[in-house]
Amino acid sequence: MDVDGRFEEVTDRTRVVLNESKLGFEFDGEKQVFELSSVFDVVQGVSRGQESGSTGTVTLASRTDGHRTAISINAGVERLVTFQQVLYKQLLSGTDVVFRCRDRAGTVNGGPHEGTLAVSPSWIRLCPDGTGKSVSIARDEIISFETPSSVSGQDDKRPAVAIYADTGDRVLKVTTSLPSFRLLNLFGRYLRADLLSTDAIGTASDDVDTIDLLFVDDDPHDIEMAGVFLRQHLEGLSMTTATGAADALDVLEDTPNDGGINCIVSDYQMPGMDGIEFLNEVRERYPELPFILYTGQGSETVAKQAILDNVTDYVEKDVGRGQYEVLAERIRKAIRS
Repeated sequence: MDVDGRFEEVTDRTRVVLNESKLGFEFDGEKQVFELSSVFDVVQGVSRGQESGSTGTVTLASRTDGHRTAISINAGVERLVTFQQVLYKQLLSGTDVVFRCRDRAGTVNGGPHEGTLAVSPSWIRLCPDGTGKSVSIARDEIISFETPSSVSGQDDKRPAVAIYADTGDRVLKVTTSLPSFRLLNLFGRYLRADLLSTDAIGTASDDVDTIDLLFVDDDPHDIEMAGVFLRQHLEGLSMTTATGAADALDVLEDTPNDGGINCIVSDYQMPGMDGIEFLNEVRERYPELPFILYTGQGSETVAKQAILDNVTDYVEKDVGRGQYEVLAERIRKAIRS
């Protein structure tokens, strides 16, 4: 177990206790408890393709009284699969939501309805308060989801996500607003996560043969380090670099649409045009291109704005090589989505 850089080896007798409100464990001989309400991100999770019997890591980010804590739980992947499944259920199930469901022909479930959210490894359920029919979506029916500024949070303007699903006999759009950007971020992590069963461990991944990455950062040292360490985690990586947003837009214009750049990773703090402004330019010209904001200028304000502007993912820069493992996994998921 690793908490803010302090590492303790996990033994068979070490227990991590997770209930509907708390995460607890023993660390350095002392019991520690974190409120689940303080967890704002699942930074790293178990992914498809890890070998059965191997060791994996699930990393959470927690914030209490302005202090950010990283909690990494290292264990056999089979145990971590179960932990990750229960974690998302405890973080999200019971959340108050407002939702509306439509299909191509018009309104299916009307709305907006006030209700609660429930999640599992295989389905999402929206249960209205009082009368009304629940909306259930199997995770393998989800085609895509979006959190752009155009997805309003109904009348109260809360942050919202639009889920598009093919149920076999109809195509649905389910718009769900959540109470906070923290919960929107966690729900997005859940939607992107490989909540595989233990039977799926070690199965082939959906990675493309090559990854054509455009990495944008005004710091040459950051570009160099990212190139070195990302290549250790991403086979077939081809990395084009730009030291600013304007140069990056020129690269995109000069790149053929077929077989060109299939993911952008961009810093936030850059001269001329910052990462959010660059994201808006990309969304206007290339609305489907995966875009990951990767920045050391991490703040809730930046994260909220990135989510509103339909960023694919948001990763905070850190010290140490672990950040590149996280970034590589996010790149894989962004391209597969």
